[in-house]
Amino acid sequence: MQQLQGSTGKKVGMGILGLVALVVLYLVAVGLISSPSTDPYKPEPLAANATDQDRATVIARGLTTALDQSLSSGFGWLPNDLIAPWVIDNTTNYQRGVIYATRPASEVISQNVGRYGNRDTMDPRLANATSRFFSYSENVWGFLFVYDAEGKYKSGIKNWADWASSVGTEGKNAGVYNLRSDDVYNIIKYCVTMTEFALGVLNESNVGHFKTDNNLYYAKGVCAVTANVFRALLAIDSSIYERGGAENVNEALKRFEYIDEFNPMYVMAGGNEIGDAMMPNHIAALARHIDIANNRLTDILATMAR
Repeated sequence: MQQLQGSTGKKVGMGILGLVALVVLYLVAVGLISSPSTDPYKPEPLAANATDQDRATVIARGLTTALDQSLSSGFGWLPNDLIAPWVIDNTTNYQRGVIYATRPASEVISQNVGRYGNRDTMDPRLANATSRFFSYSENVWGFLFVYDAEGKYKSGIKNWADWASSVGTEGKNAGVYNLRSDDVYNIIKYCVTMTEFALGVLNESNVGHFKTDNNLYYAKGVCAVTANVFRALLAIDSSIYERGGAENVNEALKRFEYIDEFNPMYVMAGGNEIGDAMMPNHIAALARHIDIANNRLTDILATMAR
């Protein structure tokens, strides 16, 4: 009897060790494969004779590319995983920043580009993407008939793609694309709001050492979507260079590129609250790029409003 109990206990112990080993292996794999960044969306400027469907496709991809890449990269969407969020926190917070910026972008672009007038009915695909799919909490997971965040976000991306491909077609499901000067202004204003928000995240006071990297990659995720939307807008309306000032546009693009490439091996915040220690201050470095991008975008708005 004692031998049987000893054998059973040994099997249980081996099973627990095996489970722990699998968890560790999973976390190591996620850490090696997942990346707290996405490839920037850089569409070529569209020709003057480009169709409305071409333009709708570019703006839709500008909105959804960062989220789409986050969902399809490595181990996919991490904020709703049971284990990874507490360990692989850089990628997790980057993805949280991505969905945070995608939500208002979907609302602004659908209201300004996806209909003819303020009183027109919103395209149901864009309305659902904004209010049903992208609004889903980023940490919800499910199975069987319970939708998780990843499934909802994929549906929202599909709705934007379906709308874009339907623009210029015939039939009751044909999408509307209508970009006016005030629409361009409102979308750039969204970009200003997002860069200001990212700065606020980085300037948060009383942040512990082990949270600085979380804030940095969250801000990077916000800026990834913002930069993609801005580049998409430039591709479909090159007059922004003239109306907003080519120097302002080029400097904003350069700073967004710096932000995209910013990925230190280990995030440090200067070593003290003042930030004047010998150690590097990555928070201040990234904040400087975002601040300059924000200032240039603000200057673009001011120039366009004259």
